[in-house]
Amino acid sequence: MKLLHNKLNIELSPATIVHVNKHNRPGIFTTDPQHANVVFKLKASDKILPLEVHNMKLPLYTTQEVEIISANQFIIGYVDIKSEEYYYLTNDFYKAAGIGFIDIVSWLTGILVVGGMLTIIKNEYAALFAFVLLFAIWILNLTLKTIVNRKIENNMDELLKTYSVL
Repeated sequence: MKLLHNKLNIELSPATIVHVNKHNRPGIFTTDPQHANVVFKLKASDKILPLEVHNMKLPLYTTQEVEIISANQFIIGYVDIKSEEYYYLTNDFYKAAGIGFIDIVSWLTGILVVGGMLTIIKNEYAALFAFVLLFAIWILNLTLKTIVNRKIENNMDELLKTYSVL
């Protein structure tokens, strides 16, 4: 998938969940929606991948057979092999696509413009104009990030709908 001149490489890697939230016995554990520690073990290389998951409620259990979904070497989800359901571990696909630099560029541009505006405009409304400009940049940045995240999520959904482990 190509996005803003960056290629999004999607890979599926077979793995087993070693433990969830420090539990190491078989059984279903639905993760705490605030924070969970999940440890995956890749089948191909026996490499251990610890991962912290925030603000997600996921059906995870030890010894669960999964396919890890990664985008540009960021783990973004997993496929439960038994149920053939896929789950995302993040909502921030923007970062996985490698276009998080737009955040920095837009904020630096906004700060430079606000700084220039405050030095050029010498009236009582200069600070208000600066605040409005920074607020507009924040809204624009948030909107762009949301649109890109939705586009990536929709493309990922289409890709994963065709996936079957059986």
